[in-house]
Amino acid sequence: MEKQEFLELFEAATKAAKSAARGDNKSSSPAVSRYLYAMGRKQSSRPRDRPVVNKEKKPVDEKMISMTTGDSNRDKVREILHKSLSKVANEVVVGMKEGVVSCDSWSVAVLVESSMFEKLGSFEGTQKAKYRSILFNMRDSSNSDLRRKVLIGEISGERLLTMEKEEMASNKIQMQVQKIEEKARVKEENRVKSKMMFQSDSLIMT
Repeated sequence: MEKQEFLELFEAATKAAKSAARGDNKSSSPAVSRYLYAMGRKQSSRPRDRPVVNKEKKPVDEKMISMTTGDSNRDKVREILHKSLSKVANEVVVGMKEGVVSCDSWSVAVLVESSMFEKLGSFEGTQKAKYRSILFNMRDSSNSDLRRKVLIGEISGERLLTMEKEEMASNKIQMQVQKIEEKARVKEENRVKSKMMFQSDSLIMT
């Protein structure tokens, strides 16, 4: 407040007080009006209090941060493995459920992906085929046994990397492969037998 403004306000207040002492309470009193006007100016010049905004930060899930790498490809592989391993609890029989629910699917997914990255490198180039083979078999709806073995640690990340696609395949697919191989074996044996019989007949005719 400027010095001159303060003096004017003080003078107006003094006159207003004197008027009040004389019993002059009319709002038309010049002293009172001047005092009220001066007080109004003073109040309007004060900065208004701003509403307090609650800037409390939301709690950060430290576990989820530790599960990510910052590499979109690696994090995607971890997510796929986690979702696959999370199904196991609903796939096993009652007698096996207790041992399964005690396993942390996120931790296992991280360990498996870390092994894959350490051994195969980035999800690119010639290594994509191995990555895709593992992820395909882990997601296969009929391959619950593989997921269960990986989750409980019966098959480690290192072991998973050395398994052939036929080993990782579900029992259903393995049986189909065996049938195909058996048919091919029988077909080859019949071909060899037919060839030998033809050669024998040729020798006899000569």
